[in-house]
Amino acid sequence: MSELSHGILLQEQGKMEEAEACFRSVLAQEPENDFAYNRLALCLLDQEGKKTLALDSIGEAIRIQPEYPFHHAIKSLILASLRRGKEGLEASDVAIALDPEDSFSLATKANAYCAMDRWAEGEEWSRRALAADSDNSMAANLLTHTLRMQGKSDLNAIAVDQMLAANPESDIAHINAGWTALQRGDHRKAEEHFREALRLDPNCDHAREGLVESFRARSPLYRAYLSYCFFMQRFTGGKQWMIIIGIYLGYRFASKALQKVSPLLAGGLTFLWLALVMWVWLAPGIGNLLILLDRNARLALRSSERAQGIAIGGGLILGLIAIGVGFGFDASPAILGGFGLLISTVPASLTFANESVPGRIVFGSITAYIYLATIGIVVLEMMNQGRELHAAVMPLGTIGVLAAVICTWLGNVPALRRKKEI
Repeated sequence: MSELSHGILLQEQGKMEEAEACFRSVLAQEPENDFAYNRLALCLLDQEGKKTLALDSIGEAIRIQPEYPFHHAIKSLILASLRRGKEGLEASDVAIALDPEDSFSLATKANAYCAMDRWAEGEEWSRRALAADSDNSMAANLLTHTLRMQGKSDLNAIAVDQMLAANPESDIAHINAGWTALQRGDHRKAEEHFREALRLDPNCDHAREGLVESFRARSPLYRAYLSYCFFMQRFTGGKQWMIIIGIYLGYRFASKALQKVSPLLAGGLTFLWLALVMWVWLAPGIGNLLILLDRNARLALRSSERAQGIAIGGGLILGLIAIGVGFGFDASPAILGGFGLLISTVPASLTFANESVPGRIVFGSITAYIYLATIGIVVLEMMNQGRELHAAVMPLGTIGVLAAVICTWLGNVPALRRKKEI
């Protein structure tokens, strides 16, 4: 067996680091071997932190053989994984121009549209790829994904059934089926599919994440949160911001109108608004706390997700208890400490299990400030012998509340929530 063939075999077995060594060895002897560069690029694409190197490798393959459409299609895949969807479209267009009937090139264009959250175009090009080759599994997966993201539940269900019938041993097919079941609100069926996907590929992180979501969805309130997420996923980032701002402006307008009619109704609307905002950010953490209470389900959680459940769920429970005790015994330190814990849950929900390093720094710093400010406020009030609040309480508390409110807006910035692809 040649070294190149050995590298391909290792790659198919999922031994990417060993395969990479083989391909580099081949290139040391044959520096103009465009196929080896192509396989090396695919190998690097599947390794953490090596996507930029993958782009460099496929660039070399294109330099050597610029008329080979497969090279340009792989370049499109890499660019899309780097969240550079527009450039990915350009690369797939080059591949399609070289071979208009190549289903893989057509599927990479669909994939590039998906990287840009342009689901309708992704569906269109997935269907074109399947028209060219009905057995194209990548196009079939993308089609089910784009249909689900657009909320086309009936068409999505048909596409998922077709995928499972064609390949019942595909972990990707079961993952798609799991998300489809979750979108329908059937968390039990979703759990079955995600478990099957993990049986087929125990190292599949997408299946683990889906299983965790199905565990969280045991709660009716969390299912309501998922419905909100599925609705928002239909739109691009810009449209999502427009919806969020539109809802906020609608709330402000309604609140002012109700204030003239009944301050009580206006206060009720404000409470509902705050409850909605809080629930959107706290639902995953509360869901993780519920999973922690299940000795079997908790095994699916990462350590960061466990910490998120404790910080958010524990913060809410202890905060509410402290407030209740404080009012019962007229103890202002307990009341203020409880409110501090409640406020801390918002930035904490964006700190733990956050893939973005800048995001963890920003939200973690705010969380730390609120914890420290809460401790300081409680200590000051315990030492304060007067009936009035200590002079430092209001400034410290106001800064914490404003910081938590700012988090609800910063949390919608993708760069502060997603891991930077390199």
